Amino acid sequence: MATTTVSIGSNQSIDTETPATSSGSGPSYTVTFGTTPSGIHVGDIGTMSTYNWTEEGSSDYTFLVTAISGANITLKYCTDSSDFGDASPVGLYSGNGSSGSPVQQVMVFKRAFSTITLFEAMVDDASPDYWGSSDDVVGELHADSNFTDATVNFDNKQSLSSVTLSVYEDDRHDGTAESGALWKPTSGSGHNQGILRINIDNMTAEWLDISFDSLDSTNSNKAIVLAGTNDDNIIRNNLIHDKGGNPGNTGPFMIHVIGAGVSSDTLSIQNNIIYNIVETGGDNAIAINTNQWSGTANIYNNTIYNIDAEGTSKQARGIIYGGNANNTTNIKNNIVAKMVADGAASNERAYDKTSGSSTENASNNLSDDTTTTAAYKAPGSDSLQDKTLSEIDFVSTTGGSEDLHLDTSSVCLKAGVDLGTTNGVNIDIDGLDRDATGVTWDIGADQKSTADSGSPAFLMFMD
Repeated sequence: MATTTVSIGSNQSIDTETPATSSGSGPSYTVTFGTTPSGIHVGDIGTMSTYNWTEEGSSDYTFLVTAISGANITLKYCTDSSDFGDASPVGLYSGNGSSGSPVQQVMVFKRAFSTITLFEAMVDDASPDYWGSSDDVVGELHADSNFTDATVNFDNKQSLSSVTLSVYEDDRHDGTAESGALWKPTSGSGHNQGILRINIDNMTAEWLDISFDSLDSTNSNKAIVLAGTNDDNIIRNNLIHDKGGNPGNTGPFMIHVIGAGVSSDTLSIQNNIIYNIVETGGDNAIAINTNQWSGTANIYNNTIYNIDAEGTSKQARGIIYGGNANNTTNIKNNIVAKMVADGAASNERAYDKTSGSSTENASNNLSDDTTTTAAYKAPGSDSLQDKTLSEIDFVSTTGGSEDLHLDTSSVCLKAGVDLGTTNGVNIDIDGLDRDATGVTWDIGADQKSTADSGSPAFLMFMD
């Protein structure tokens, strides 16, 4: 199986350059250009509108950028509109000149897909243009402009081994809103659909910044919905924030598992930051809901803040889980703070395990002092309960400029448990590798603590 990376972004005219030399027998060619293309990345495509003097016909060629090494650009032939077949970019001609004196055609570089919706459509295609039928496919968002896709539904991946929706490394957020590639819909996704809906196995959604800030008046009430078996799916390192208003029944829920799966399935939700989820009418507000899941759910190192349900009989819940008797929930190193609900104090629930017959493996979680009912406080050994916002010590909770990184006096520092490296749980919200740096783990999505330097050696010499 091969891994194929493709770019997603609005820049459809990155650069235009003329191919000069080429090596390789196809479909992969190493090409140099008269001037080295600028601004291109692995996953972009190069297109050429050509004229074939032998066939006396035109064709539009598409090549995928698979590697960049200095001035050497590796391009994979993907398609040509007239089915002339595999060819090097060097020797593809424009309509100018003549059969005896043809003119080399230029190559126009652009993102492979202009929207997330178009990327999903090719994932769903039985005859994809850019990748093999059994590849691991990675779609990377670029911060050319905001993504406004109302809802994207991954419901078929044909025979692909896996699908990842990610962000190009240099365009990832820094743990605060709108600091990188931003997914900010301007029209509603529809009730219960989710801005991102996943109904396939082996999919990862990572490094997304999903903002509801333009959707307060719409019925969009879900961010990421997992609707199928969802075996080996991973939701990690995302920012999800700023949902207000009254979207209607059942919501807002930001990460919502509606597929029951089977007991052998595994789902991981880790290193996400979710905040400012406010329901102003008559419904519950929930950050993470795996209550219907029958498999194993790993809920690790998430930071949740300001979940507000203003209906008098409704609950503000940070994490709800364990509703299925066959479920096992591993829930560790999470921060849940500022649960706000009208009515009874028991409506403010940081952690809500709804079935005693499900299995819970919990430790090193935190709940703040807004959750006063014992059953809904941070579960497990070595957990921290009833902590004030001052003790949690986020960098900023100022409205509109929230920064939920930990500051230097936080009780979360070095209060977590080492969870290893499975599914990249060691990578924090900023991309720091907890495992590689040898740190004691903090609670939450942000790793503030650094590795202990140790005490200098003491030598005593005796004469």
